[in-house]
Amino acid sequence: MKKTGTALTVASVAAAITLIGFAAASCDEKKDVSQKSSEASIVTNDNGSVARTYVESTVTTNGNMVTERRRETRTTLDADGNMLESSTSEYAQSYPVGEEGMASFTTRVEQKENESPDAKVEEGFLGLKFGEEFKGTNLVSDIEEPTLLRATFTPAKKLAGFDDYYVYVTPKTHKVVKVYACAKEAVDPGTNWRRHYLIEALEKRYNTWARPRSWCRPIYTFAIGSGRFVTACLADASRDYETVLVAWDDALLTTAADETEEIRQEARKSAAEKRKAQVDDAASAF
Repeated sequence: MKKTGTALTVASVAAAITLIGFAAASCDEKKDVSQKSSEASIVTNDNGSVARTYVESTVTTNGNMVTERRRETRTTLDADGNMLESSTSEYAQSYPVGEEGMASFTTRVEQKENESPDAKVEEGFLGLKFGEEFKGTNLVSDIEEPTLLRATFTPAKKLAGFDDYYVYVTPKTHKVVKVYACAKEAVDPGTNWRRHYLIEALEKRYNTWARPRSWCRPIYTFAIGSGRFVTACLADASRDYETVLVAWDDALLTTAADETEEIRQEARKSAAEKRKAQVDDAASAF
């Protein structure tokens, strides 16, 4: 299965600036909330060309109606600063939310945004908690995740429309690092006029905003805790699946890399000891 992340394989220099702000309306319009964000990135390619991307996103509410707008401008300059390519893409969508509105929701989001970086929220996904030992025995290696082991599992409560569930764990201690839910067919397609229910459900579960991550595909990311995230790709997620949800912990990815290096060092040490024993045994026979 493919990863849901994006890798910049030709980038030698990358910089990103993220500015996120919240603005609440007056007391007479408590449900009117606006979330604005912008992201800028600069990537220098191997051939010396420079790719620049600037994204502006706005999420506003008016009563129980939410409107999302996203504008992405991309330019490419050659090594001498000449313009090679420039393009702009935009999209907007509106959808209703529940009677609760967004005012109390925004309060919860601001509280989460203002958490201390050291406050590690104990969060899980589909019944599995990050950092806990996975007790399953069907662990296998995955060429696309060389520092992790993969296993299939069945959650206590399955998601409607999803076919397969995977958990990725650290190679030595088997701590839960990533959790996937995958659907071979698009889940609840054909509702472009209204916000997908999975996005609203994830916001409700983790008390956080969904942030669009692609100008051409329905991909959203949720920051659910200190260094923990969920990404939802609702269509054309991979070669094998149409819809994929994945949750992961950044710190545990580092732990997995450290454990992988420990295993490699132990293997090298064992191989050296075996080689020495072979040499000594042969030398004593001559």
